[in-house]
Amino acid sequence: MNNKNLNLLVLFLFFGIYFILDYLFFATVQSRITNCVHNRFLGHVLTYSISLLPLLLGTMLLKPMGLTGLLDKFGLNRSFIQGISFGMLTTLPMFLGYVFIFPFNRHIDPNSFLINSVSSGFFEEIIFRAYFFGLVFRYTRLGFIPAIFTTSLIFAFLHLYQSQDLGELILIFGITFLGSILFSWLYAEWKFNLWVPIALHIFMNSGWMIFDVADTAAGNRWSNFFRFFTIVCAITWTVLQQRRTGLQIKGKNLWLKD
Repeated sequence: MNNKNLNLLVLFLFFGIYFILDYLFFATVQSRITNCVHNRFLGHVLTYSISLLPLLLGTMLLKPMGLTGLLDKFGLNRSFIQGISFGMLTTLPMFLGYVFIFPFNRHIDPNSFLINSVSSGFFEEIIFRAYFFGLVFRYTRLGFIPAIFTTSLIFAFLHLYQSQDLGELILIFGITFLGSILFSWLYAEWKFNLWVPIALHIFMNSGWMIFDVADTAAGNRWSNFFRFFTIVCAITWTVLQQRRTGLQIKGKNLWLKD
């Protein structure tokens, strides 16, 4: 078995271990840690940090092995300022639109806000963009389409807890599936700078909570209009920025890489 096939096996194996442990123990561990630290946000961050251990181990087993280059494999050693600037500027149309359309959420809970915007945005990008998509795309023979399809399918399924209405579930699935494709494409095109999708994810989630927009990711007509505007801005900026050095996702790496 060559290195790239072995890498694929390792990545899927340790993601499976992470997923099973997360499903069985995350809620219990989070409850106990939160009771110890007396803060829901800190409890959420600490529990997620512990749950990442299988993924960190799987990453360390990739050749070259070891702790060296771990931040590089996750894309966290790239420009933080670039990521924050991108997230702030591309979501500006969304925030400006929401100011005029939606009322300010006066009942927002600080812990819920930090959990659902900062913590969830950060850790979801670590798990799905950096590990599941990024490492599969960078360290195996799978190209962009198979890597992103698998990642986005699982990412979308994990958001279906938000509703029990069939029509709304279909909309939630579609939005989160396409959102995962967007974030992964941005991650790849910005030279695997994970701070780019992290910042965009956090700012988009924040706008959803700061204003009384909607209870689920499905949104409504106006929320999706301004969200679409933000997406167009993100894609346009990325294409214009990368034209100078060439886009990363091309025909030769769409399906399988040599």
